[in-house]
Amino acid sequence: MPCARCGATRPPAVRWPEGPVCDPCYTAALRHRGTCDGCGQTRRLVHPPGLGATTCADCAGLPVTHRCVDCGIEDKLFEAGRCASCALRRRTTALLAAGTGEVPANLAAVLEAICATPNPYTALNWLRTGAASALLAEMTAGRLPTSHDALDAHPRRAAADYLRTLLVAHQVLPARDEALARAEQRLARRLTDVEPPEHRRVATAYTTWRVLRRLRRRAERSADPRTPTARATHLVHVTIRLLAWLHDRGTTLADLDQHTVDLWLTSGDPSAQDVGDFLDWTAQRGHTRTLSVPIRRRQTGPATSEAERIVLLARLLHDDTAELTDRVAGALLLLYGQQLSRIAALTTSQVIQSHDAVHLQIGTDHIHLPEPLAGLVLRLHDEGRPYIGVGSPSTTGWLFPGLLPGRPITPSQFGQRLRKLGVYAIAGRRAAIIQLAAELPATVLADMISLHPTTAAHWTAQAGGTWHRYAAELARDRNHQP
Repeated sequence: MPCARCGATRPPAVRWPEGPVCDPCYTAALRHRGTCDGCGQTRRLVHPPGLGATTCADCAGLPVTHRCVDCGIEDKLFEAGRCASCALRRRTTALLAAGTGEVPANLAAVLEAICATPNPYTALNWLRTGAASALLAEMTAGRLPTSHDALDAHPRRAAADYLRTLLVAHQVLPARDEALARAEQRLARRLTDVEPPEHRRVATAYTTWRVLRRLRRRAERSADPRTPTARATHLVHVTIRLLAWLHDRGTTLADLDQHTVDLWLTSGDPSAQDVGDFLDWTAQRGHTRTLSVPIRRRQTGPATSEAERIVLLARLLHDDTAELTDRVAGALLLLYGQQLSRIAALTTSQVIQSHDAVHLQIGTDHIHLPEPLAGLVLRLHDEGRPYIGVGSPSTTGWLFPGLLPGRPITPSQFGQRLRKLGVYAIAGRRAAIIQLAAELPATVLADMISLHPTTAAHWTAQAGGTWHRYAAELARDRNHQP
């Protein structure tokens, strides 16, 4: 049956004097708000019937319907005479109060954050079906301790992680370095399987006093929200494989000689050379003699062609159909060779506007952003990312907030999003750095995009850049900005 308003053939949600009205039109009519021609208040406009309504029910002499019993707003009601926002507050309060009738003081911020979800239906659905909300109910009821250890031990890891970030964001749980904590837990489980016991003791000591100690120091010095742990985990795993290989050969660490090490290096393990750190540690501790392991040369890998980089940049800077978050992140990668992990960790305080210029602080340097990138960055800074998780704080210092409350977007999520636009992070970053290295001396390159001076020198040498080319560019370009 055709809808009296839109003409589409849909089941009617209601029958009004004008005829049957489908559910989308019914919902739109209930939410048709504006300034009433009669009283000048912002109300639901109901007269004359249809999309051209200009008058509220009171001024039209009609009964007021669909008014929330809690807040009084005229809207489509969700349950028991309440609008979706009031129903959300009622349900969230019931969950957090856990039958006591009062929300604990330390959960007041959690209540307000959930109720502030831009779309209340999203939060209502999360309360009804979300695994994290079920864990929150267990916690408020006292069946699950409010602690990191309890969440670490919970079998529903994803739900526990979401609840953890929500509670940390609102100071219910203390903050901790999640990447470091996870690495410690994974390595502890892995080390329990090492045999024989003497190998387990050595591997555990190496992991504790060399790998994790170094990782903790890095975490203490770094302001990044995530500590990179992949390399540390890899070193422990390759150490365990070496120890297993020695055990199978009947060779102890005390008997390990250079010939045996050379056999290991040709054993076919693709990471065989990465045992150098372990053998350096064992030699210092007297477990082995001094042994030599060549340093594995880093593979250069492919780079996006310059022509393709320019095409991708043009799309990111000018295509308004792409999401603003992806446009800014992709442009920073393709223009300045920034790692996705560093882009994801950018904060709003690193965007600096002075007079008519916009700068982005990367490391200790301030990079002048050209238009139209400067305008895109300011829009993102002012408007924020549109999609955030339920329970996220109302304000955030992250330029790219993620779906986990209080946390930035992850580099892996960024990588997936950019690949859909044709931007491949490693190849695109290499192309950007090669282009910059061909134009700038190593010292300027290192400061500009926060590279180690030695790394910058390698890039400059690979790109064929020289100081003379840089000086010539300065002479031709009076407007150069370092």
